[in-house]
Formats: sequence, C-alpha cells, structure tokens
Amino acid sequence: MALESSMQFRRSGQRDDRRRRLLADESCGLITDADLQAASADTDLPAVRKSENYGDAVFMDQTLRLIDLIPRKLATFGLLLLLGLALVAGLEALYAWTSTPALNRLTTDGTVAAFDLDGEGSLAVWFSSAVLMLATLAAVLVYTIRRHKTDDYRGNYRVWLWAALCWTMMSIDETSSLHEGFMGMMTHVTGTKIYGDGSIWWVVPYFFLLGAVGSRLLVDMRQCKLSTLALLTTAGCYSLAVATQVAGDGLTRAVMIEEGAEMVGNLFLLLAMGLHVRYVILDAQGLLPGREPKHDELEDEHDLEEASSEARDWVTVDSAHATPRPVLKRRARTLEAEPVPSPVGRKLTKQEKKALRKRLLKERVQRERKQHGGW
Repeated sequence: MALESSMQFRRSGQRDDRRRRLLADESCGLITDADLQAASADTDLPAVRKSENYGDAVFMDQTLRLIDLIPRKLATFGLLLLLGLALVAGLEALYAWTSTPALNRLTTDGTVAAFDLDGEGSLAVWFSSAVLMLATLAAVLVYTIRRHKTDDYRGNYRVWLWAALCWTMMSIDETSSLHEGFMGMMTHVTGTKIYGDGSIWWVVPYFFLLGAVGSRLLVDMRQCKLSTLALLTTAGCYSLAVATQVAGDGLTRAVMIEEGAEMVGNLFLLLAMGLHVRYVILDAQGLLPGREPKHDELEDEHDLEEASSEARDWVTVDSAHATPRPVLKRRARTLEAEPVPSPVGRKLTKQEKKALRKRLLKERVQRERKQHGGW
C-alpha cells in the first residue's frame, strides 16, 4: 500500500509538471497538436476537441479585446484630438467653398449636398453620427469595468448605461433628424413656435435629459481631471451650438458656427469617454499612483508613534523589598480610546488636540511615577 501510494504521488507530480510545461510552451507558441493529444492521454483529461475548419483555435486566445484598443498614452489621445479637429476644419472649409457664388453657378440648387453642414446625408452628419456611436461604445466599456468596483454599494455605475443610451439616441438623431420632427409636431399641435423657429420645443427636453445624465457623470468622473475637463468642454460647445441655432438667422456664418460647435462638442464627448475608459482600466490594473497622505495626517501618525514608544519605555521590575510593592501595569485601553476633554467648551482643532494629548500623557506619567515611589 505504501509503495502504491508513493507511485501515485510521483505520477501525480509528474502530471502536474507536464501541465505546467505545456502551459509555458503554449504561451510561447512552442507546442503542437501532438503535444496536446499526448498531454490529454497522460493526464487522463478528455481529448482536445478540434474544429473542422479552424483546428484547435488557439488564435482565439491571442485575439485583441476591445479594451486593448484603448490607448494608454495621453499623447495618442492628443494626436487623435488634433486629427478630429482637422477633419472638422476641413468640413467647415468645404462648406464655405461651396457657398461661394462661383461654385453656385455650377450646381442646380446652389449647394453640394455632401458638403452642406445643415443638410441631411452630408459628410458632417456622418462624422457626428460615427463619433457619437464611438462614444456609446466607450461608455459601455466603462460600465463593464466600473461595475466591479468594490466600494460602489449604491450601484452608481448604472449611470454609464444611461449615458450610452443618450449617446445612441443622439447618434440616431443626427442621421434621422428626430428633433426637427418633434419640433414640427409640437408646433402643429400647439399652434405656436414659442420663440424663434420653434427649436425651443426640442431644446428644453434635451437640456433636462442631458443635464441630468451629464451632471451625474461629472460626479462619477471627478477623480479623473482630464475626462472631467473634456466633458465640461462638451457642455460649453453644445450650449454655443444651441444658442446660435435659437438666435441665428440661417446665414452661412451662423450655420458654420452652429454645426462647427456641435461637431467639436461631439469630438470632445468622445475624448471624455475615451480618457475615462483609460482611467478605469489603469485603476483596475492597479497602475494608478496611490493617494499621498496629507501633512496633517503624517503629523498625527508621528505623534501617536512617539506617545506609544514613550509608554512602552516603562517595564515591570521586581521589587527588592521584603514586601512586594505595587508595580506598573499597562492598561488595556489604547491611547486613541482615551477621551480628551475639551477645556474651552468648543470643538478643538487638530493642533489643540495634539497639544492636549501630549500634556495629558506627560501628567499621567508624572502621576504614576509619584504614586509608585519615584520610579
């Protein structure tokens, strides 16, 4: 029995060693199908099932994940932002060029639909819709990581799903002009435009919806200064675009300001979502620098350590007299648990608490020395 147990133990150890070698070789790409089949036979594991078209599909473990597409360097975000701003400037220049009288004579209706910033199905509409859909994807990635945060007992991470729904709705609105249809319906039902061209009908619902979601996002994003700044810039660009549309006169300059501010706002929204995805990924991987303790906290810890070391200097010594005299015995209470009375009838500051704690400790040591015969 002992021999059989020893043989089984050795066989098990050899199998474990073979498993570890195979895992190491697989990570380096050094194993073959024959090795996998031999490992299954030696370790009494079921044979590795293969696909008729893709074999063992080892490449699936090496395929990039979505979070792997998020840049880790801030310089990459800066280059992408510059590229996006260059695209916006190019679309603005094309619209200004098509608005010149020389080009209007070459067209049937005086405009080129692909370059019309205020038209449907233009390059500007496609750009805004694509950017908003990318922002939606980034918000979903933040949600998938953020929901695993250990101290989020109230489930605040759910706001990222609401954000993804809002960005999706805005992307659909860019291509289908839902807000204009809603404006026309409300104007027809009520018989009034309220102000200007009636844009106030869709501006107010958008303001309350995006204001509620955006303010809640700011609270959740406050630890990442860059993404918070980008989101605030987005709100400023959207406000400029809405103000220009409500008060604008429909001329070329007003259209360029309105649509340009909207496209830049969409671009900064994507930047805010991308920067915060980077932040939560680094936070989850433990790559963010830890919070340094404040100066007051360091002073408190230093004072407590000094008080504790001074209290530990007193040790029990056997008495030399015939009758044993009382000896010092450390109390069970800690120094932090000892109440500190307030002599001024108000809440003490940190400096006053530290000074009072030192004085009480000094008086306590002197009192115990005097009580026990001048120790």
